[in-house]
Amino acid sequence: MNTQSTPLPFDEKVAASYEGKYLLVGLSYLDDNDKEIRRCELHGVIQSATREGILIALKGVHEGEKWNMPPLLDVIRAAKPGVYTLTTTNEKVVDPDLLAMWDIKKS
Repeated sequence: MNTQSTPLPFDEKVAASYEGKYLLVGLSYLDDNDKEIRRCELHGVIQSATREGILIALKGVHEGEKWNMPPLLDVIRAAKPGVYTLTTTNEKVVDPDLLAMWDIKKS
């Protein structure tokens, strides 16, 4: 998702259905030429999903930490079953429920 896109309206029913689901998040930081200059990958269980944000209890190398994702439900998709190997940590995430991918470009 391009961070300059207009987000869809917040759907409380959809948000509530994400609570308790396992989410894998990929953040790609881009330069002015859309070339990736940094990547961050996180994963964990969605504790709450409200208009204030999507709170994730992180697992793996970030176990015990929490991350509050912006409440943009349109970046979240169902994940295909399988093993996802994170390039930044070499962790293996098996069968996450959901994926959220972000392209972040400095303006």
